[in-house]
Amino acid sequence: MTPVEASDPGPARLLITRFRSGQELLERYLSDFEHGGLFVPTRKVLAPGEPVVLDIRLPALRDHTWLRGRVAYSRRGRRKTGIRAGLAIELLPEENEKRDYLLALARDTAGPASPQRKFRRIPVADYSVHWRIPSQQGRHASTIADIGQGGAFIRTPTDLPTGTAVVLELVPPGALAPQLIEGRVAWVRKAPGTEGLGVEFRCRDLGGLRRLRELVRRIRDHQITAFHAA
Repeated sequence: MTPVEASDPGPARLLITRFRSGQELLERYLSDFEHGGLFVPTRKVLAPGEPVVLDIRLPALRDHTWLRGRVAYSRRGRRKTGIRAGLAIELLPEENEKRDYLLALARDTAGPASPQRKFRRIPVADYSVHWRIPSQQGRHASTIADIGQGGAFIRTPTDLPTGTAVVLELVPPGALAPQLIEGRVAWVRKAPGTEGLGVEFRCRDLGGLRRLRELVRRIRDHQITAFHAA
C-alpha cells in the first residue's frame, strides 16, 4: 500500500460506491480504524486526509445513503496477484449511527428502518455558520456538518432545549453578504466529540424557500465533486 503525496484537500469528493450484497460490504469494511472504514475499489488517486463522502448503494437499502470520511491511504492494483486498486476511507465519528445500521443491514440483523427525511441532507466539510437566538444578544461561530432544504446539523457544544428558535447566518459560496435562515432546534446530540444541534428550517414564504433551495445547491456544488468508484 503506497501513500499518495499530500496536497490541498479542496472540496469533499463524492464517491458513488455500489455493493452487490451485504456480504460484499462486510468484506470491504475496515475494522482497524477507530470508527471503522471502507475500502473503495477505484483507480482514482486522492491525497491522504482528503475529505470524502461515500454515496452507499446497497440492494437492502430503500434509498442510497451518505457517509463522511477521510482518505487514509491508497493501494495500487496488481494484476498478477488479483489485488484491486482503491482507497481506504476512514469514517468520521459522527457517522457511527449510520455505520452501525449499515453493518446490521449487511448482516441481516437490522431492525425497522428509520423514517426517511423529506429532503436529503448534503454532507459538507465544516462549512462556517454564525447562529443566534432571536431573544438574546450576541451570536455563536460554528460549522455545519450537513444541510438540506429541511434543516442542518450545527457542530456546537451548546445545549439548547428542543423547540428553541434560532437564526442561522450562512454566506453562499461566491457571495459576501450572509443569508438569514430561521429555524428551531429539533434535536440535540450530546455524544462527546460529536456534539451539536439538529435545526429544522422554517421558511415564511415561497421566496424564502427558493432562496434556501439555491443556497443548498450552491453549497453542494462548491463542497462536493462527484466521481464513480470503479
